[in-house]
Amino acid sequence: MTTNRIKAETVKPTDLAEIRVVEGETEIREKFSDYLTDESSYGDPRAERLFFAKSEADVVAICKWAFSEQKPLTVSAGRTGLAGGCNPLGGVLITLESMDALLNLGFDEDAKVWYLSAEVGITLEALNNAVRKKQLDKLKKKGALDRFTQDPQSYFFPPDPTEMTAHLGGAVAANASGARSFMYKAVREWVRRIRVVLANGDVLDIQRGEVTAQDGKFIIEFTDGSTSEIMVPTYKMPSTKNAAGLYAKPGMDLIDLFIGSEGILGIITEAEVLLHPYPEQAIVVFAFFPSEAAAVAFVKDIRSETSPVKPTLVEYFDSHAVAMLRDARQKGAGGVTVPSQVETAQAIIFFEVPFAEADMEPTFLATQELLSKHGIGMEDSWAGMEPSDLAKMKAVRHLIPETVNSLIAQRKQQYPTVHKLGTDMAVPDEHLETILAYYKEQIEEAGLQYIIFGHIGNNHLHCNLLPANDEEVHIGMRIYQRFARKAVELGGTVSAEHGIGKLKRPFLQVMYGEAGLAQMAQVKSALDPHWIINPGNMIPCPGETLPPLE
Repeated sequence: MTTNRIKAETVKPTDLAEIRVVEGETEIREKFSDYLTDESSYGDPRAERLFFAKSEADVVAICKWAFSEQKPLTVSAGRTGLAGGCNPLGGVLITLESMDALLNLGFDEDAKVWYLSAEVGITLEALNNAVRKKQLDKLKKKGALDRFTQDPQSYFFPPDPTEMTAHLGGAVAANASGARSFMYKAVREWVRRIRVVLANGDVLDIQRGEVTAQDGKFIIEFTDGSTSEIMVPTYKMPSTKNAAGLYAKPGMDLIDLFIGSEGILGIITEAEVLLHPYPEQAIVVFAFFPSEAAAVAFVKDIRSETSPVKPTLVEYFDSHAVAMLRDARQKGAGGVTVPSQVETAQAIIFFEVPFAEADMEPTFLATQELLSKHGIGMEDSWAGMEPSDLAKMKAVRHLIPETVNSLIAQRKQQYPTVHKLGTDMAVPDEHLETILAYYKEQIEEAGLQYIIFGHIGNNHLHCNLLPANDEEVHIGMRIYQRFARKAVELGGTVSAEHGIGKLKRPFLQVMYGEAGLAQMAQVKSALDPHWIINPGNMIPCPGETLPPLE
């Protein structure tokens, strides 16, 4: 039987004097600057104190102190984000990187699935290496380890947000996804339990399925005897892949309120995630198409319910991305293997199809037949079945954003304020061709340089505008705003995987309106009345005015 009430726990805090801390903005900026920013380099990040937490008790102590002093408290995780979420704009910074222990391994007899709990500072790469190689001797609780080791099947944690140095806690807080979300969905689908330290230092232990909303609300019982009602926002979320705003649905699970909340409701200290059988093998293919239209037609076919081929990922590269690869091939590509087929191609689809050993031949034949149906064959593709093949293809995939970043870096030497404008929007399946055509129409009319690539399986394309000067940055920003409005108009999202952070808050208003942002603020206030935890992320703080969109 579920309930909509949860009682917070008391965790004895560490003596604050025992926690390592660096004090002074100058000291932190000069000697610990890596902790101040994610990959967005947003704003002018600064902090007056930097705490190095080693345990949940440390986090509790820091929160209790910050709450009593009403000090803003920003969490620094793996710093792989692209929206400025971990960039402190004053106050206190806390890093959880030392909280990286593997805690418990178990098997759910009812669901017949393995699960693993860990502290949130562990990287996804370290977690998956330990699970896949079954090197779990460092587990705090080893009850099911023997059974797991004897299981002949290999397992992994499926979400793949590209940057596997991301921390588990950051991935949960951001509801991370990535290329393989086409098959495996986002992190939310794989989390069954979390522990969260609230702003006042109370701790919630939330198990999926135990606390669900009733009459549109949750009730939190704090350790001091007081209670708080959490009203579930009533806005409608998009049916697409989405990482914008607090999750909200009638009868929702409390755990989902915190997953994807970008840390504004509390600090996640532990997560228990489901494991999945690791595919024995996979066919990986770079398919080179004579036109962008042919590539899109192939995508619509391969992702249909009737397709005999079931890919884990489907990635797209437009004619401009192909031209960039062609140029890289001619210049040597810095050791990355770029196949000769780019010389005549106008679009590329990169996909991966897993299979069991017994199904190798039928899977290969089905893949070949599907390609033939769209006018190309294996001879027009770069295909392989070895891990080394996938590694080479991923290197080519990453060569594109790396080249873009290098180009922008060159332009910044002459125009310091120039920066890339990369979209993160997604739309429902039926609007893929509409949004793609709209992107191209708007950019080409303005005469800007651009490339389009990304997770086309989810209609989630990264449209990168590459301004050559300051004037083109302003033009690009206006175009970006049109893209956001168009995506929402089509029933999509302004952010499918990168989140809102501090960078994209005006776009969240486009999606949910002022009323939606106000409902999110009510949830924030109910759990964090002084607005100390990760202030400035996702929604504006009380009294703050967001810059208007044009």
